[in-house]
Amino acid sequence: MSADHTHVVNNGKRDLTLDELALMQPGMDRLMAEVGPRAHRLYYAAKAGNWRLADYFFRSLVKQLRLCATSRPKYDADMAAYLDEDCEPVRSALRARDLAAFESAYTQMIDRANHYHGVFGKPYIVWVLPPAPPDDLDLTAGADA
Repeated sequence: MSADHTHVVNNGKRDLTLDELALMQPGMDRLMAEVGPRAHRLYYAAKAGNWRLADYFFRSLVKQLRLCATSRPKYDADMAAYLDEDCEPVRSALRARDLAAFESAYTQMIDRANHYHGVFGKPYIVWVLPPAPPDDLDLTAGADA
């Protein structure tokens, strides 16, 4: 392939080069803005005893974190460690349907996330669990299924 060859795609409004598409990819701020609501819902679904829903939000949270590492490779090694060391105990507690183990593992997962904010130069970002469940979702739906 020659160095002057450029792929172009159309978004329905205009032609875009792959480089232009790459520039539109979200940064960590936008990616992480999707993590917080998942963590919020995860916690309160488990508290409601809806283990399937909690597991759904856990898997969604992990998927988003993996996307963060893919999109921003400088975080890859730390994200892998976080997923293995801090998220895996949450998964285990969910599988065991052990609320006490879940709460402990969840607290550790959030503490480590905030630790990593500091590691990456953003100690002023400290995520906290909202004091109430989300009001836009029935956390008990399907819990008995």
